[in-house]
Parts: sequence; structure tokens; C-alpha cells
Amino acid sequence: MPHAQCPIPITRVILVRHGQSTYNAQKRYQGSCDDAVLTEKGRSDAYQTGIALRGTELDAIYTSPLRRVQETTVEILEGMEIEEKKRIFTSSHLKEIDIPKWQGLTYKYVQEHFAADYRCWNERPHEFQMAEPQPERELRRGGVAVATSVGQCFPVLDLYDRARQFWQEILPRHVGKTILIVSHSGTIRALISTAIAMKCQQYNVLQQSNCGISILNFPTPGEQQGQLEAMNITTHLSEVIPKLKNGKQGLRLLVVPATGTAPHLIHQLAEHLQTVPIDFSLSSDLDSSQQNAEQLLKYHPTAVQLQVLRQDFPAIWQQNLLSKRAVVQSNEIDLSRPTTGLVVASPSIIKNMLTHVLDTSPQCLQLVPDTLSVIYYPLKSPFPVLQAMNITNQSI
Repeated sequence: MPHAQCPIPITRVILVRHGQSTYNAQKRYQGSCDDAVLTEKGRSDAYQTGIALRGTELDAIYTSPLRRVQETTVEILEGMEIEEKKRIFTSSHLKEIDIPKWQGLTYKYVQEHFAADYRCWNERPHEFQMAEPQPERELRRGGVAVATSVGQCFPVLDLYDRARQFWQEILPRHVGKTILIVSHSGTIRALISTAIAMKCQQYNVLQQSNCGISILNFPTPGEQQGQLEAMNITTHLSEVIPKLKNGKQGLRLLVVPATGTAPHLIHQLAEHLQTVPIDFSLSSDLDSSQQNAEQLLKYHPTAVQLQVLRQDFPAIWQQNLLSKRAVVQSNEIDLSRPTTGLVVASPSIIKNMLTHVLDTSPQCLQLVPDTLSVIYYPLKSPFPVLQAMNITNQSI
């Protein structure tokens, strides 16, 4: 008689970005400098994050050494009602990206005075370079002092190297357990990217909001190949969907993988979305998508509803958007918000859509039916942005 197979121990990793800092509020680049601390809003949001995670059994907590993360961790632990500190570890690998020339400068100043570098940072992050401060040295040549050349670093590439090193060191220690990581926007993007085989060229595709919660699962012990279960969830902060960070003009898609087998979840989503302006919907008529779309638009009677016969319509539409890089705007459209559309299709179609945005394999995404993901196409950006994935009213 064959032996029963033991279930594979899955390592679950919960990632949380720090709360709003003084530099966030002032719209300044922070990088790896340690000048910023949490605002009152940052402390309150971090505490609410702890409440959302209350009851989660943690094997360990890993944090960045920077103050804004340390303060966030304290508030999260209070919200979780955890007093024991022995399982908290600080890792230098979890520090934010190192951008020494920009740290402390406002976003606007950098855009105006480092225009070429800023464009590279946004469009070709894997090629982005920055002068690296070097210890003051001089080289003697023929009795004459010659200044040494300034070193160059590749901030995004270096950050991805740190992320890989972190996974190599940490994952073998917690096989089959749950760990919490409290870190920074850039660092969490690098951690997620390296776990699900996203290229560093896609660095700007993932949004990370203050105190946003993301979840990775690692099903194979000893391997760094993970699956993304949830990304940038902010519902515990009373946000229906995450706030936009890259301008407000463009196209925002609310994508729902509908099955037709859980009408109560669709009803909950409709209630959840009632305050979000929705201009139109796209659905397939080859499954229950049309019916689900009508239910989701319960509070949006003026939304234009369109049916599409082709099952590959999301991929074709995305391709056209990325090639033309334009969204039709007119004086009748409110430019204070993006044009927003609801896309309802089968889980397989939506999963392929998200896979296309992230440029990774379908095996790296754990798409949950009857949940909500948000994709934003900024008007002045070459990349779409995944704002959130698998938003649900269920607990984390």
C-alpha cells in the first residue's frame, strides 16, 4: 500500500511598507538616509496595520534598521498585541535603495534639475547610475596629487542584489513558517520582483503604498521561487483602492476574475466599489462575466457597458495601450481623476492580463476569484502600474 504524501510546507511572507514619514509628507526622496521619522498619520496607520494582522502567528519579524521602519514596527506590534521581542531581527539588506545625490531633495527639484537622470530612473531603471560618495583619497603621480575618480553605482541593480541575498539567507531558516518583513517601497518591490522572476526593468510597475500589505508564498523548501498571493492591500486603512502616486491622468482598470459561483462575494465587491467612479465596463459574453459586471455596476447606472466576443480582448487592448501610450481626453472628462473601467472575465483571462503587466510566468501569481486587482496606465509613463492585487473583504 503506497505511503500517503506529506503536504509541502509553504513558507508565508507578509511584507509591509513603513507608515507615512516626514519626507513622504514633504514629497522628498529618502533613499537610505535616516533623517525622516513617522508622522502622526504614519503612526496611526501602522497601528491599524497591526490590528489587521492581529492573530497571525509569526515565526520571526525582519526589519530595516532605519528609524521610520523601526517606529512602524513598534506600532504594528502594539496593534497585534505582541510583547515578545526576541524574534525581531534587523537586516541591512532591508534598507531602502541608495540614491545619495537625491536624498533630501524634493521630487519637483529632481525632475527639474536632474531631468535626464530622472527620465532614466523612470523608463530604464536597470540602466540608472549615480555617483557614489568615496572616501577622500589622492593618488601621487610623479610627486603631483591627482584626485581619484568618483565611483558610480547602479542603485536598482544593487537593490536587487541585496534582495536576492536576503532571500538566500532567510528562507532556509523558516521553512513552513510565517514571517513578517517591515521595510521600504523600493526594497519591497525588489523582494517581490526577485521572488516571482520579474526583471529589474519592471521596477516601477509595482506600487507600494505606506503600510500597504503584500503576501508571498514559497512552496518549495530551499528555493527562492515564490508566488504572489496579494499585493499592496490598503483596505485596512479605509481605502477602497490604493491612492494614485504617479499623477491622476490616464486609464485605470479594475479587473475582476469572476466565476459566477460566489454571488455573495460579487455583492460584497459591488458594495466596496460604490464610491469609486466607473466610466465603462468590458466583459466577455462567453461565460458569466456579463452578469457579474451588471451586478458590480449596481451603483454606477451611467457606466457604459460593453461586451467583447474575443476571449483575448484584455491582451489585445493592453498591447494597443502600450504601443500608442495615449488615452483619449476631452474637456468633458474630469482630469482630476483617471478614466476608470471595469474589466470582468474568467480567472484565466485576468491572470494572463496580470502576467502580461508584470512580465512574469502565470505560475508566479496566485489569483483569487471574485477579488479585485487595479492596473493603472499613467498618461505620461511608458509602464503600466499594478496598484494592488487580490483585494478582498476577507481578513489577511
